Amino acid sequence: MKWFGRGLAGMALSVLSIAGAQAQEQWKVASAAQPGTVLHAFVETFAKNATANSGGKLVVERQFVASEQELGQQVVRGRLQIASVSFAGMSVLVPEGAVMNVPFLWASKAERDYVTDKFAMPILRAIFEAKGLIIVGDSEVGYNGVVCKGQCATPASVKGLKVRIAPTAGSKMFWSQLGGNGVQLPLSELFPALEQNLVVACDLPFSYYITTPAATSAPVFVDTQHLHHPAMVAVNKALWDKLPKDVQEGLRKAPVAVADTRKQVDAEQDAKVADFRKKGGTFLELTDAQRAEWQKVVAPAQMELVNSIGGRAMELWAAIEKGKKEFAAKGK
Repeated sequence: MKWFGRGLAGMALSVLSIAGAQAQEQWKVASAAQPGTVLHAFVETFAKNATANSGGKLVVERQFVASEQELGQQVVRGRLQIASVSFAGMSVLVPEGAVMNVPFLWASKAERDYVTDKFAMPILRAIFEAKGLIIVGDSEVGYNGVVCKGQCATPASVKGLKVRIAPTAGSKMFWSQLGGNGVQLPLSELFPALEQNLVVACDLPFSYYITTPAATSAPVFVDTQHLHHPAMVAVNKALWDKLPKDVQEGLRKAPVAVADTRKQVDAEQDAKVADFRKKGGTFLELTDAQRAEWQKVVAPAQMELVNSIGGRAMELWAAIEKGKKEFAAKGK
């Protein structure tokens, strides 16, 4: 009888253990970030923290999806639960996010950080929630530079070149203003297109570029810093609304702090630029005067771009302009 009692107790514990495991939901955080970068590390840290902060209710794991447009669609539809994604990547679904990618939007990183955090993000959170996504944290990817197979140090040098246009409003505007011979391609088709000379130039953030075949097939990177890529961690709202409040709070605390992501992206770029040069790549830093030459060609189309986005884009643009004025008045 003693053995029988112990056997029943053991079976009961096993049943409780199985029930607890079954109650633990498996969630995915989708990202296009490549291993070996801080961008990838941000996603891994979020997944680890989200799991720990859920009190045993969730197990969150990273899932690679090469196309940000595709992963955004999957999260909105609830096929995946969380997206770690740039605003540019989500702009097909939430067009207003493209305002954050207007070429030559910021005069300095300090202005960018101040205005983004205080003025832009509150509006963006409301816009994304209305589209079915809860932003639980914002992050950093870096600035796009011009990538090419030959020489492309000046605006005149890219005129007429076969260039890849990303499926975003900012990319289309940038290359149109420069007179590039544009072909719109998703990222999955960009790298073979560069290798086969179907296109000879594009624009990418260095933190991503250096992890791809483009760094070999198009080994010239011009640091124009023309288009900034803020990013976010966003949760499907329908799934979010079903979570207990303590789990929601845990997810909000899971991302790496945005100020830390900015510092880490800058630090990683410095190290990777040095390594890129050692391996024969060309990284061209521009003076303020040289960058101003690019801006002079591109920036006149900013308002036309914002007007074309629609939705609450003009409201967001007005908030950014207000933030810039406050930043200047504070002597930042």
